[in-house]
Amino acid sequence: MPFSFTLPTTSPAQFKQHFTSPVFPAFPIILSKHRGTVRNLLRAHKRMPPSSQPSHLPQLLTALNRYLPLIAYFAASLHSGDILPSDGPPLTTSWRSTLTTPPFHTARQRRITREGIEYELLFTLSTLAYVHTLLASSQLSSALQARWTQEQKQALLNTSVQHLLTAAGILNYAASLPRTPTTQPFPHDLSPQVFHALSDLSQAEAALIAVTKQDPYPSLLAIEKTDEFLYAPPPPPTGVRATLLSRICIAAAEHAESSHSLLSAVKAGKEEGELLPELLKYTKNLGRVAKAKACRFLGVDAEVSGRVGEGLGWLTLAKSMLSGNGEPKSKREKFEKLADAMRKERKESISDAGKGEEAAVILKLEANWTNANDAVFFQGIEAAETLAARIPGPREVNKVPKWEPEKVDHDVVETMRGSVVEDDGEDWDEGGDSEEEERGGKVPGGFEGYC
Repeated sequence: MPFSFTLPTTSPAQFKQHFTSPVFPAFPIILSKHRGTVRNLLRAHKRMPPSSQPSHLPQLLTALNRYLPLIAYFAASLHSGDILPSDGPPLTTSWRSTLTTPPFHTARQRRITREGIEYELLFTLSTLAYVHTLLASSQLSSALQARWTQEQKQALLNTSVQHLLTAAGILNYAASLPRTPTTQPFPHDLSPQVFHALSDLSQAEAALIAVTKQDPYPSLLAIEKTDEFLYAPPPPPTGVRATLLSRICIAAAEHAESSHSLLSAVKAGKEEGELLPELLKYTKNLGRVAKAKACRFLGVDAEVSGRVGEGLGWLTLAKSMLSGNGEPKSKREKFEKLADAMRKERKESISDAGKGEEAAVILKLEANWTNANDAVFFQGIEAAETLAARIPGPREVNKVPKWEPEKVDHDVVETMRGSVVEDDGEDWDEGGDSEEEERGGKVPGGFEGYC
């Protein structure tokens, strides 16, 4: 399951107070209205119960896709001189950092204020990437349910992969943008290093979802009747197909490990804080799950071919990969605990990255194959150290598309060239300080910008 990002919220902003333009007189007002719509939707999304948030994401995606071309065009016009700063104070916007820890346990995550249009553009890009990731998670969760036909399930999985690849393209674009040197550093959420890490993470998740299309066990494990499916399992991937899926998993593991390495190198700042431990744990676990899946596919191929001892050896190596042990002698109790939690709760923690699900699959396969080997085949279990040298190389299955903001429509440009229309009182931005409104008032003893 893709990482469950928390969408940021932001303070109100009126571009008309900070910019003027002889070329586009109405542009600051138009931009403020679109930003107000995005801000209101982000606040509404935050107030919704978790069960209602997925259905709200398409509306938020539409608003961001309308706002982003305008803010990108505004930034380009500011550099070209078509838009000029006014004589008043510079533009400052406040966004909540959602990838860093709060200053203390009971506080909310930090709201960080910075000057400039670049800050606004980068946070808008990261928010759009998070929305695509959350949509991918929603599509994947729906695809693993039992009510769909095979064609419908494949369509949902394909859509999920496309959302993740789009998120990776957005993050690559954000990381490539030039930045004006500032006295105050941007939060870790907007670091090029973090953008590259999250792009790697999206690519790893997309590769594993592509594998899910050919992996029958996670779908069946999501069904309540899971105690019998291994006695009549669906046709598993074998031969060249199993090797290919294993190589895709190894590529996903490399992306996840690259992401974890980049995120681990980010140093905590005095104001910015440190990155979420849940995110670091998730990237580490995702790499382990990908390697375990690769070993499981090779084990299934060996078992179907009659090499049950080799198949059990691959499962032993998969358990070693999943637990992160240097040696394959992992404790069975740990896997049984993971599998029991999977059966009872039917859900994963934010940092689990599918470890419980994969552990449950490995345990079921291991029990079934061990019974068959003890009763029929009597084959010796191949050493996991020997099999580790036979893990195939990586194979990329997806290509991250080059992403750029859409161009502003000609009709919108002509509207921006029109005369300034005074505000007619339409409530396109509810105004006020969302810092207070989100939490329902100030916290006694709290510190501004932290609670």
